[in-house]
Amino acid sequence: MPLIPITLPRALAPSAALMAALLTAAHAQEAVVPQQAPPAATTETTAVKAPNSEASRVNRFLDELEKAGTSLETLSGTLSLEKFDAFTEQIERRFGRVVLDRKDGNRRFSILFDEFIDGDGRSDRSRDHWIYADGWLCEQDFRNKSFTKRQIARPGDKFDPLAIGEGPIPLPVGQRKSDVLARFDVCETEVPIDIPLLASMRNVAGLKLTPKDGTPMAKETLALELFYDRTSLAPTGVVIREKNGNRTIARITGPVVNGAVKDEDRALLEIPTPDPKEWTIDVKPLAKSES
Repeated sequence: MPLIPITLPRALAPSAALMAALLTAAHAQEAVVPQQAPPAATTETTAVKAPNSEASRVNRFLDELEKAGTSLETLSGTLSLEKFDAFTEQIERRFGRVVLDRKDGNRRFSILFDEFIDGDGRSDRSRDHWIYADGWLCEQDFRNKSFTKRQIARPGDKFDPLAIGEGPIPLPVGQRKSDVLARFDVCETEVPIDIPLLASMRNVAGLKLTPKDGTPMAKETLALELFYDRTSLAPTGVVIREKNGNRTIARITGPVVNGAVKDEDRALLEIPTPDPKEWTIDVKPLAKSES
């Protein structure tokens, strides 16, 4: 999650926020539910000494997330995303859909935004489609008729776009608890009632991840707050707080985990081939490796 090996355009920020919201989502029957408790160090030693402490609950919850991620095959849901700019004090909103699927052992995901509302409340129905599949990360901007396709992995590479330190999107699905704890201080958190987009969430469990000093995310990120349905472990929301006061919020409603993927959702995972007479196309393969 904290490592991003390539530099992506600023416009990718909405999809990165959403991916963080999907942290280790999967269908788990017995999710550990964080509850309020006095602060405690998130270490295995503390968990053993105090089995009912916050540290113990967090450790068990991270274990559940690690196991759940290995069984994640499909995920789909509608999404709302807000970006608060601390300098202008304006909020931009995007609405759309997210789909994730595992095909032949390889993960693919898609984010389609089909409505944008700017800081002044003006609405734009232009589509903005992000896809990762077969080693390529693509953006299709329907308003400007531009299509960008960047190769991130070569054919045959064992590459998981959601893996810590490998993928361009911070989504540690199925990652080891030890990796998460090595990069973050983790504690329980409550639903932020001061954020309207998330305040109405019910029956959710929350974790707060604070980047540890010296890790890549610590430079700009103050904390991540992640929320899951208590029963299914489906992701429901995320808050990314930056040190400059900017804030990104995502909420997923109606998430379906490991269920049947609708044909229209599955179509969103296919990389299109736009007509070069109508679209500006930019394809950037990886540089050839030296033999």
